[in-house]
Amino acid sequence: MKGIFFALAGGFFLTFQSVANATISDSIGTWQAATMTQFTGFVLALLIVLLLRDQTYQNLTQVPLLYASGGMLAAVVLYSNMTAVHRMGVTLTIGIFLIAQLITAVLIDGKGWFDMTKQKIGRTQIAGLALMIAGVIVLKW
Repeated sequence: MKGIFFALAGGFFLTFQSVANATISDSIGTWQAATMTQFTGFVLALLIVLLLRDQTYQNLTQVPLLYASGGMLAAVVLYSNMTAVHRMGVTLTIGIFLIAQLITAVLIDGKGWFDMTKQKIGRTQIAGLALMIAGVIVLKW
């Protein structure tokens, strides 16, 4: 149940962030808005680590470079998201982002990439993905 709560919260906040970032980028530029968003996210995360007094960050040198690059990927995600919101609006952007995430998630789960436990991908998962694609097509018109 806790996982569902966090997934819903993440989805809500991603949508709010998309709107806020696109609005900010109108004033200061897209890469500048991405930089500001990354920086404020870093500050908040650092404050939370300090408040929790969590010392596990000392193991940072043990994190493989591929996984440590998540922040760089986030910058590309932010830029892509802001640009898409400007060109297509929030609803279509989020819909297409969700489809891209689901396709990637199915590949990662099905292949066991990135040290994830391999999951069985069957017809129902593929049908769900097809329904999502159909839903976004309906949203477009």
